[in-house]
Amino acid sequence: MRETEMKKKAKKQKPRKYLSSYEIEQMEVVDRVSEYYPLDKERKVFEIPLHYEKASDLYFDNVEFSSKPNISDDATDNMVELLKDIPEGYKAEFSITIDDYEDVTPRKVLEGINDTLALRHQRFLRESTSKLIKIGFLMFVGVSLILINTYGDITGWWGEGTVSSNLFTYILDTFGCVLIWESVYGIFVDRSEEMDFEHAMSRKVHSIKMYDSNADQALSGEDSQALVSIMHRNKKKMFSSRMLLLSGFSLLAVSTSDLLSIITMAGAYRKEGRLAFILFMVVGVFSVFITMRVGMTAIKIFKGTYNHNIRAAVITALMLLALVVNIIRLEASNDTTSGQIISTVFKIVIESSYVVGLALRFSYCLSLNKSYKKKNAK
Repeated sequence: MRETEMKKKAKKQKPRKYLSSYEIEQMEVVDRVSEYYPLDKERKVFEIPLHYEKASDLYFDNVEFSSKPNISDDATDNMVELLKDIPEGYKAEFSITIDDYEDVTPRKVLEGINDTLALRHQRFLRESTSKLIKIGFLMFVGVSLILINTYGDITGWWGEGTVSSNLFTYILDTFGCVLIWESVYGIFVDRSEEMDFEHAMSRKVHSIKMYDSNADQALSGEDSQALVSIMHRNKKKMFSSRMLLLSGFSLLAVSTSDLLSIITMAGAYRKEGRLAFILFMVVGVFSVFITMRVGMTAIKIFKGTYNHNIRAAVITALMLLALVVNIIRLEASNDTTSGQIISTVFKIVIESSYVVGLALRFSYCLSLNKSYKKKNAK
């Protein structure tokens, strides 16, 4: 029975007769790189030997250390430059040979390299957070300008057919489109050097091993799993953060749209009577305030500057209430226009993303707290 299964697998794994142009190019790159660095074909790992005469060649100049050496960014930048030659699907094993460790153990040197990677990762997170907030703000301002222009055209705020009104709407529309384009460019096109560093170190490093000139076996080493944990990578945290940031600025845009809608509909409710007008304005302004407040809270949570747990719980409860109200409105919207239905669906999606993002962040903080307690208990 087992032999027949092995035969079936062997039939399925027959080599293909024809290869794609991409596969042929990749094989050529692998062959070319293997002329410079030894290749383990089974593990798909290139061994990149690095040689230093002294351990201090890896350190920052004129920086004293007490226990662990402070590794310079130039040393890790050198690794990243070498990783650029490694083809996709393959990894690199750095074999660092140092002739003179200068009274520092190989383990301490490796710990210094790992700490440098961790600090660079934290720097990347800070820069990425600041950049994404700026991008989100540009997107919010651009969408708000286009919404103001649209509502102004519908209600006739800018007048009709005059040169000044046409010029004003053209400026609003142009500024809005330019800001949205800049934010899209920042998200999808613009890449920083630190992002390339993160990509290379997280996807192409198999291990880092330390040698001296007289030893054939590694004196100390670190595999890729340990490197990933050192760089504090957590996909759930990153995903929840992006969801919170996106929903935060989207909620600010929704609050802007709601405020403009209230202004345009205020005249119709004023004709219905004073009580109806006051009730409409109170409910509308309160809804805009809650939406704006939740949006700002989501952005603060993304920045890591929001520590009011009770206030966050109250705001989340209000957001859940708004989510239920919008779902009920959607169910009862058989006689409304398609535009109102689309708007309501959009609000439900944005509110849901905030709640889901906050739940993921909460579960991340719980797991982080547990791991921190376990570490301190040891």
